[in-house]
Amino acid sequence: MFTLPAQCVGEICGCRRDDSNLDCFLLDDGGFLVMTNKDDYINKIGQFFGMIDPSLMRNLINESLFSVNITYDYQALCDPTKETKAAAGLRSVYVPTIADILNIGWWASAAAWSILQQLFVSITFPNFLEAADLDDDLSEMPSKESCIKEQKQYFFENNETSFKGTIDCQNCSRQFIAEKLPKTNLVLIVADSKEPCCQVDERFFSQEEKPSPGPDPCEIALNPRYRKGPHQCFDNNTSEQNEDCGGASSLSPSIESMIIIQLPLLWLLIGRGHCLS
Repeated sequence: MFTLPAQCVGEICGCRRDDSNLDCFLLDDGGFLVMTNKDDYINKIGQFFGMIDPSLMRNLINESLFSVNITYDYQALCDPTKETKAAAGLRSVYVPTIADILNIGWWASAAAWSILQQLFVSITFPNFLEAADLDDDLSEMPSKESCIKEQKQYFFENNETSFKGTIDCQNCSRQFIAEKLPKTNLVLIVADSKEPCCQVDERFFSQEEKPSPGPDPCEIALNPRYRKGPHQCFDNNTSEQNEDCGGASSLSPSIESMIIIQLPLLWLLIGRGHCLS
């Protein structure tokens, strides 16, 4: 168990640079590392904390310091899951019988026929083999396919400022305290060093997008979403006579405009009649 001095003099509460007993981290409200006292983690500033100290990050989530929000991208692209030609089954080919194998004439005819085929193809289609190889190479190139991806984003769950807990490892335990800094979106975390323990079998986790089967439709059905219309029209136009908001209005041209449009058409029809006669 670590102990903090009653009055912090000099460096912040014993978080000396590269301290062998304490790990000190400054995180933002998204769970990204802002500052640390460990020299090994200086080059990881800006990364998600779940990729740096996953056991501590999970306990911060369990203590309700961070909460997770899952969003789904239904128009994402993923690598294809279909099997390639290399993994496909064998093509149907002719399997010679034992009698054919023992027959010397069969070998001679097969070799002669193969040579004639190669000569005929090479003379008739000189670039046929190269084109076939190119098509095979293009078909083997992986193409993207439509899929669903999920992304987990973390944020401060409540307005509490102080948190503490214990991380149970294989042969030891780590204690930590966390304090939100007032008027900022930062939290200071002081924990026992994880070097003596919690080094084996760590399951890192990130917030990057990854393929997902999507949300559970049964859970979505329990909380359906309804689209509610507005109480009044968005555009309060006094000259609008439609009672329903967004109602379609039909065009009503005047009689004069209709007559003006019909006269040229009638003149064209009469002139065409004289030409035909």
